[in-house]
Amino acid sequence: MGNAVNIAETVSTRPDESAKAGEMLDARYTANALRNPPSLQALKLQDMLMKNAGGRIAEDIWHSMPLAAFQKVQGFRNLTHEDVVRLFEELRGVTMRHVNYEEGHTAIYGMIAVGRVDMDEGNGKLRYQFDAEFRKVIEKSDLYAVLDYRAGLAMSSRYAHRLHEMISFRAGREKQVERFTVEDLRARLGVQTGKLKRWPDFKVKALDRAIEEVNQSSRFVVSYRVTKRERRATSEIELAWKVKPDQAATKREQQAHSVARKGRLAEAKERIAFPESGGIAYSPHWLDLKRAAGCNKDNELIASDFRRFCRERNIALDAHRIEKLFSDYCAKVGRV
Repeated sequence: MGNAVNIAETVSTRPDESAKAGEMLDARYTANALRNPPSLQALKLQDMLMKNAGGRIAEDIWHSMPLAAFQKVQGFRNLTHEDVVRLFEELRGVTMRHVNYEEGHTAIYGMIAVGRVDMDEGNGKLRYQFDAEFRKVIEKSDLYAVLDYRAGLAMSSRYAHRLHEMISFRAGREKQVERFTVEDLRARLGVQTGKLKRWPDFKVKALDRAIEEVNQSSRFVVSYRVTKRERRATSEIELAWKVKPDQAATKREQQAHSVARKGRLAEAKERIAFPESGGIAYSPHWLDLKRAAGCNKDNELIASDFRRFCRERNIALDAHRIEKLFSDYCAKVGRV
């Protein structure tokens, strides 16, 4: 039995934590699966099913949970019998691919073998069996991550849900950056075939939105910078992440109603603030302003100098017209 099952058993009694095998967290949807990727609600159901199974996830048994459990979980709307059936259909239809070099084959499989939903919504249960190949992969896996269960349920887009899993899997690494091609990232986040094909659309509607939600409702702060363009089109970016030193605000966001979270997110977007620490290499907005001003000072140095400039003049980093102040400062500093 691998480490993934052992850690699933360890966190099974912790209400705020869950665990998943690395093969799931670091997966890319296949081109076929991207024709109809699972919805956010289906991904949240997947989280609940795995959390409920705990350390018995690799066993050939029926698992069960009361339908009323959905009413107690933050992040789920009220689900009818038909809603749950539809979500099971979504999960049942998602295929995964496992290249097994040890046994010399590629296995195509799903997560759920069978799902049954009682007609009695008040006192009924849902029962389910995991796919045999899925159980085999999980049982042998030594790759895993412990996730913030509440953060996943708090997300309001499947892109944010997937990004949170990706970063959680990488959080323990010494190097907190990784480069991805745009196409690879699209496949990891689950962008449907034919959707958001242009970089500006993918950036605004998928990547930026996912980062905003992860930064608001998880223990991570994620940023990125463009690292490669081909024929003026962005083809590669570098993601960077760090763990927040204080989790209090994050916990409050996870417990808040989704409408309230969206409202605060909109307010934060309107209130532009210069980064309180670090450089601007992973802040595309400020980096673009610096370049437009014709400044080529080091990104760490210009950020540090500008913060000192603001402190000396008692200027808040989210002050009115902070962007113009930064642009003017960069123009004044000029080239080095």
